[in-house]
Amino acid sequence: MLENDEKDENTKIIGIMDPNGFALRASVEGLMDHLKLNVKHKGQNYKIEHRRIMSRAYNVLGVKTSCNAILNRGAHWNPHHNSFFTMVMPQTYLLNDMVSFKAIDKNTSYGQMYDLGLHIPRTWAIPQEDYSELLDSPKIDADLIFPEHELFDLKAIGDEVGYPAFLKPQSGGGWVGVEKVDDYPELYKAYKKSGDKPLNLQQAINYKEFVRTVGVGPQMMPMHYNASAKHSHDRYLRNENQAIDHHFLSAQEHDEVSKITKVINAFYNWDHNSCESLISKDDGKIYPIDFANAYPDSNIISLHFFFPELVKSMVKWLTYNAITGRTKTVFGRDWDDYHAIMNQANNENWKYMDKLNEYAALADKHFSTFQFENFCNDSLSDFDIKALEFFESEQFEDIISESVKRYFKVPHEVPEKMMHYHGILKFWSKCESERLGLSSSSKTEAQV
Repeated sequence: MLENDEKDENTKIIGIMDPNGFALRASVEGLMDHLKLNVKHKGQNYKIEHRRIMSRAYNVLGVKTSCNAILNRGAHWNPHHNSFFTMVMPQTYLLNDMVSFKAIDKNTSYGQMYDLGLHIPRTWAIPQEDYSELLDSPKIDADLIFPEHELFDLKAIGDEVGYPAFLKPQSGGGWVGVEKVDDYPELYKAYKKSGDKPLNLQQAINYKEFVRTVGVGPQMMPMHYNASAKHSHDRYLRNENQAIDHHFLSAQEHDEVSKITKVINAFYNWDHNSCESLISKDDGKIYPIDFANAYPDSNIISLHFFFPELVKSMVKWLTYNAITGRTKTVFGRDWDDYHAIMNQANNENWKYMDKLNEYAALADKHFSTFQFENFCNDSLSDFDIKALEFFESEQFEDIISESVKRYFKVPHEVPEKMMHYHGILKFWSKCESERLGLSSSSKTEAQV
């Protein structure tokens, strides 16, 4: 944990907590070091420092943190960190805060977003199949509990949802425990082996595009996603023969998936979350199918080309909140405001995009999007050029190499994977240089 060290009031400290993510924390820290952030804001000069969140004993009474903002990835796994972060929530800006992790519930989020008017596939919540642990417990009287459990008709539910469908655990991620079922016999078999977790059965969408949008504050990053790829580290590649497709979405589709994710994140007070959406072949609608992911995949091995943009977004959002002192209400939600729009839209028969645009305006207010963009333009005007320098540096090359060696354990795979990851991130640098209008000579001048 962090002790309340003395610091200059114009020095802002960002804490880094990502115990299971080497590349992200090393890159966030490395980019901050490279930027040497001395930020001018409202006539004051601010210095940004970072430090790693450590696990240590601490005095619970009067607990303090010297961090102005904290990248909080993984505290929900560790009860010791969990309680500390819960206590310091009013003192610092947590990305994500501890209450956010409590909101990770697929069935709840499906129902609430459906009420707002998003296109959610037909979904049923189904009780767990295995009660053996409950039955074996000496503390439980089964004669009292089980009369309260109503029998249900799994076949009728399957017919209501329709086939094909996906049987999924109510909580969890990484596609663990997800089963596609094409008929009732497959549904019955999948349910019988599902274990002791509550489930949901969701209609499968015949889709033309699978989009995964990652949000950091108001910054949205839609990415193509290949769910059929054999390995998880290949799923953000366009296909077996193409790494990246810059034009896989139309401008309208890009706008819609971004707004959907921003609205969901603001509704649940998530700074960092991902939303998986399917664009239907049949009706062209965009269906969010998995969006309670407040610990989204942020590994360079998975994200490859998209990874630098995630790191940049993290650093900008943490810097903004640390310097401006922006806060969010602890245990606060803006649900009444969303429901007021929902009720008006239902009473007046608004079109879908009219509702979504109004929700998105609320989300922008929640994230202070206008103020954040002005801050980036005024106080971080050379951020992108300096960030490009970092991602072209030997330090980042070393992070790539170390990540490949940590992930791929079969020795003969490593050389090929080294070439792949170094190559694809060099391609990102080329694309970013072109976006910034930098030729080789102008980049050299920018570095002098």
